[in-house]
Amino acid sequence: MRTFWLLCFVFLVGCDDSPSEGIYKVKSEVKSINIQLGSPVEDLLKQSPVKFSSDCLAAANICWHEINQSRDDQNLLSVSITQPKSTLELDQVVSLGIVADDDISKDIEEIEVTLRGLPDNSTHEENRVLVYSLIDKLKSAGWHKYYFPSDPRIPGTELDKFDWKKSIFGRSPLSHPLFDPNRKMSLEQWIGSDMLYDWYLYSGDYLAHIKVLRNSAVASTETGTYLIKIELTSLNTFWQNSFEEEERPNWKKLFPEHLKTLLLLRSEAESKARTAGVEIDQSYQAPAMEQVD
Repeated sequence: MRTFWLLCFVFLVGCDDSPSEGIYKVKSEVKSINIQLGSPVEDLLKQSPVKFSSDCLAAANICWHEINQSRDDQNLLSVSITQPKSTLELDQVVSLGIVADDDISKDIEEIEVTLRGLPDNSTHEENRVLVYSLIDKLKSAGWHKYYFPSDPRIPGTELDKFDWKKSIFGRSPLSHPLFDPNRKMSLEQWIGSDMLYDWYLYSGDYLAHIKVLRNSAVASTETGTYLIKIELTSLNTFWQNSFEEEERPNWKKLFPEHLKTLLLLRSEAESKARTAGVEIDQSYQAPAMEQVD
């Protein structure tokens, strides 16, 4: 996965000759695409004002539908992603991808959005502000912080109470407290982080994974080049894909026990955290399908 990200990064910025700010100020013809999560993929392909290119693997019943543009293209995309109770508006979209896995569903279950960021070698502070404004946009649209079931529910405000550099009380969490969407890390923490940044939020039956890649080819404490993506995945697809291929036909029967096992790992880590004087986020409400009686 890290290699794939690096290739994406090279593709987007490798041919960039550091365009001047003037390019970004040119008046653009914005084309808007409305995506209703859970609706048929075919409906989107027919109704979209911009044509998707499609690449299908018939043997696996999977198709990838994409719209790709240069990040300095004047014809930008605006994407509206809707659910029954919320709408997320994303502007300056460079590429949009829909994965259609007919073995799981013919509906929209997986989306990947790549956003046009700041000009190359903008300051880390400018990029930090941009990314947190994106996180705030999701939160305003009804998306909430997500804890993976085996991860201890430790908010970012507790980071100064323990040594979290190597592990979080024996766990390597997917939803790390450093990337708590309800807390902005300092510029020092931002620069000191690895080249990959990950935030997880959820709304209804969907997860949002905000993925940021920082170019580390040139070590600089002042500036950097960033790639920003958002992956939206239905919890149904997320959990089905977590099982081995031979188990997937029966994943719904296997899921309750699997969830209990993960929650037990969380409980063990949280017990260690409490002993160390670290507070647990008891107010967290998990997505409906991850709640147990």
